[in-house]
Amino acid sequence: MKLIGGWNALCFLALGMMSVVFASSASPKAVGIQFKRKRAPPGALSRRSNVDVPLLNTQNSFIYVANVSVGMPPQNVSMQIDTGSSDFWINTPDSVQCTQRSCPLGTYSVNASTTSKYLNSNFLATYAVDGKATGDFITEDVSFAGVTIKGLEMGVGYNSTCLVNMWGISYPAAEAVVAFNLNGTYNTAAMYNNSVLQMVSQGLIQSPAYSLWMNDVAASAGSILFGAFDTAKFQGSLQVLPVETSPLSGRLDTLIVNVTSVSLSTGGGVPLSDRATEFPQPAMLDTGTPTITVPTDVFTNIASQLNVTVVQGIPLCDCGLANSTTTVDFGFAGLNISIPLKSIVQTPTTVDLELFAHTSQQLPPGVCVFGISSLETANIGVMLLGDSFLRSAYVVYDLANNKIGMAATNFNPTGSSIVEIAAGSGGIAAALSASASSSPTASGPIPSATGTGSSAPVSTTITAGGSRVRGEGAQLLMLLGALTGLAFWAMW
Repeated sequence: MKLIGGWNALCFLALGMMSVVFASSASPKAVGIQFKRKRAPPGALSRRSNVDVPLLNTQNSFIYVANVSVGMPPQNVSMQIDTGSSDFWINTPDSVQCTQRSCPLGTYSVNASTTSKYLNSNFLATYAVDGKATGDFITEDVSFAGVTIKGLEMGVGYNSTCLVNMWGISYPAAEAVVAFNLNGTYNTAAMYNNSVLQMVSQGLIQSPAYSLWMNDVAASAGSILFGAFDTAKFQGSLQVLPVETSPLSGRLDTLIVNVTSVSLSTGGGVPLSDRATEFPQPAMLDTGTPTITVPTDVFTNIASQLNVTVVQGIPLCDCGLANSTTTVDFGFAGLNISIPLKSIVQTPTTVDLELFAHTSQQLPPGVCVFGISSLETANIGVMLLGDSFLRSAYVVYDLANNKIGMAATNFNPTGSSIVEIAAGSGGIAAALSASASSSPTASGPIPSATGTGSSAPVSTTITAGGSRVRGEGAQLLMLLGALTGLAFWAMW
């Protein structure tokens, strides 16, 4: 989630939990936890060489969260994992959000901990849709997956209107205190070791790098692996791409790569742009964003092919579109990632609409939200590749060498083969080379989720010639133009 804007992050939580430790006698070691998803009721809402952290997929709520304990005695909270920001911060029980509505991801009380240390009162994080949080910077001990980060610099949201606790894992240059001064310059002197760099400084991992695996859209869990990647979780070879300079700041402070093409595939690719100059297009890899944004003419062509209708800025479609075998394909240098429509079509609940759209009205039966919008609607200047994309891509982030490794996801693997990313300029490429001759394999029970990763039966007709979606939901889309009072949320 970029600090300058984003969908509201919904916070439905959790969870049956079973801890599982898996390791071999060879380094590296890893710790995993298996989660099961359980939506909170609507009324509740008004080291080692690497560290493996489980992610809960809240699915209809559009966010992935990880459980941590903070301070001593431990205070258990859940954190939204966000590759689009860099600060680790938590709501307090007496914040505006928590006193007037609720904070379903949990809260943290500084005074209840014997290990917290006050630093200053300069914490400020602002989100265009989800509000803002202000308060103190402190240092505190944070534990997860069997390890503890000692003295992590973190924010405490005393004055917060945000639903979520945020665990930002991007570049330190994207920390909120660095972002902007009143004169428009960057306060680089204020940079501090965020959670990723603090793990390196304490020897928990060798390099500020991590890999992200979200698994299938139907799965209840995924994981983030700090300091390493898992070759069992992707197909083929990792393609190493350079992180691009942000067109927003002119700096290397955002996890951006170049997209070279976008097309629809129904047995053969259908290009979605008539302009050769449309690509390459910078795109931010952002777990804090549930959906995808593309250039406006590309979106227009997608909408025409798939019979997507935009109502008050929100793309809507026939829910049956999720059953199609058509994919939206994203090209990168030497790589293609195909996204099934079932990962793009979203079914919001009444609770989702109340929190996102501030309305209790429901969409007509058979009508869903289409998780791709146009850059013009997003108004952010770069493409956004959020969770709908990231579920189909295994991504390795190397902050030290400004590289991104990417491959197609292997859904629901039955084993694990963990490769450490060592310190130094070699990064991902050196790790891949080393693993070719010797791949340390984690054995024992590996956390797995319930999704199958298989394609659903075809019940929607889409052809390369552009024939439209057929079905009851498509007819119901015609009713939406007559609906009034639907104050839908703004997508970025």
